[in-house]
Amino acid sequence: MSSSKKFVPKKKSPIVKTLQWLGVSAVSILLIVYFLVVDTRGSQRTPTIGSVNGTPIYYTSTSPYGRAFKQIEAYYQSLGIQINNEMYKYIEDLAFRRAVSTILLNDVARKNINVSDNFIVEAMKSEFIDTNGVYNEMAYESFIKNSTQAEKLRIEKDLRESILSQTVASELFSSIKINSLDMQREYKKNLTKRDIEMLYIDAAAIVQSNEIAVNDLDKYFTDNKTNFVQADVSWIMLESGGVADNLYKTLKDDITLFEKSALEKGLNTNNYKLGYITKMQMPSDDFANKIFSDNKGEKLLQPIYANGYYYIVLVNDIRMPEKYTDVNQNVLKNEYLNANINTLLEAEKTKQAEVLKAAVANVNNLQRLNGNGYIKYYKPSSPFSYNQGRLNTADGTIIPDSSTESFYNHVFSLQTNTVSDVIKLDNGVAVIKLISEEKPNMATLATLNASTRNRIRRELSSQRINNIQIEWENEHIAKARVKKHEIR
Repeated sequence: MSSSKKFVPKKKSPIVKTLQWLGVSAVSILLIVYFLVVDTRGSQRTPTIGSVNGTPIYYTSTSPYGRAFKQIEAYYQSLGIQINNEMYKYIEDLAFRRAVSTILLNDVARKNINVSDNFIVEAMKSEFIDTNGVYNEMAYESFIKNSTQAEKLRIEKDLRESILSQTVASELFSSIKINSLDMQREYKKNLTKRDIEMLYIDAAAIVQSNEIAVNDLDKYFTDNKTNFVQADVSWIMLESGGVADNLYKTLKDDITLFEKSALEKGLNTNNYKLGYITKMQMPSDDFANKIFSDNKGEKLLQPIYANGYYYIVLVNDIRMPEKYTDVNQNVLKNEYLNANINTLLEAEKTKQAEVLKAAVANVNNLQRLNGNGYIKYYKPSSPFSYNQGRLNTADGTIIPDSSTESFYNHVFSLQTNTVSDVIKLDNGVAVIKLISEEKPNMATLATLNASTRNRIRRELSSQRINNIQIEWENEHIAKARVKKHEIR
């Protein structure tokens, strides 16, 4: 899908207005939850799972990532699939990709679509309509009166982004028509099933676990030293914005009460003195900006909201580290990997491709190679169709890269009983053997009644729309500056 042509959505088309209202209804149920609780999913020090083009991706329950995570988790739970640690990691990856896509779609939408303040207000009010369709004005007014300005701004931002991304997505991906020839082709493609065996080496995992040469870390630090500016900070973490405001006023008058207040009122009494930390170790980019960019000589900062908490921060010192060992080594390694991951991953895939090629030579039984170094053997639990999504083995193990377009393209280009050459997938290298193929009976399509044909047409249209959206995401994610942290 070419990106050279700039798409400008129709601002006033009826379908856009309708879809905007649909977008509101999809997220309005989150309003009360948003004000009552912001989930941090564990005790991680860093409240972000990553960023895209500098925009942080939070793992709070109402962020694009948090909403996607809950939706995907609920979907797999509805299928009766056991959600173990490996499955949760997979869900995290899917939710992260969806969050990246949402942010990229928002960037497109902001340039072309306007969501008025009145529209946001109406969306907020819609939460206070009961099951009988009666609007409770008193409850809404009480809700507004008892909510802080910061809370109202957060929910407004969340609503606006949800509406924008859903509206522009509908314009970009939904105008798809399926004719009779398309239907035959898609029917055959989607109902054809294949059974395979696969040998796989996870190059991405190897890159993550490899030791990085000291010289490389030192050079990266030297070339990017300003990125690692450090602040010696202490903070008091609180759940209430009102309590934070009052405590800040007290400390402003008498800073000597800071330590006593941290021990008596803070949520992190065992760890309120952070020492020298970089912006990458702080709760959010906005948090770091207030310390490094907006700190005009002030040691005690006004309460900063981040990830569901309010922080009163005392800045003891700001310095530029002199050598790479002055920086937290995990932070330095992660930044190095984020900056060089494409080059490192490609080099590792090339290296492991030779390893796999040598191992497979003159071996007919692929399963015999399982556990030979980094080589893993996988066989799906049953035959699968094109773009079926993540595949499992019989014991529930997730098959790596089996949700990627590259995987399916390779699998469905093989001839029966043939073994592929070593192929490069998104995160590793593989050898795939096609064991069997099940083709659909095309005569059945002609005998279906109109209702069934229309249902299939809708399903095929939905699949094509999904494929186009995946293509759009792949293209734009490849161009974006995307960083992902491991939170599990």
